[in-house]
Amino acid sequence: MKNKDFVLSKIFNAFLGYLWILFINHNNSMDNPLIGLISIFLGTALFWEIANRVTPFNEYKKSHPVKMAGFVSFGIVLAVNLFVKLV
Repeated sequence: MKNKDFVLSKIFNAFLGYLWILFINHNNSMDNPLIGLISIFLGTALFWEIANRVTPFNEYKKSHPVKMAGFVSFGIVLAVNLFVKLV
């Protein structure tokens, strides 16, 4: 386990979190809510697959500290966005 893996995992997952927020915000502005919900579901599944298949992180188990750091950074980006929207 290297510090480089931690940093790359945090940066990559934070970036994916930000892209996911942009994607959700764009799809919430659609006229047809059914198409928007389907698009959000498919897009979220796509982001999940991208996050799980990126090398070298795909060879780690979900409980590995590098993967956990990535999940936490993804969650922090989402929490900050939610907090900023609520304030």
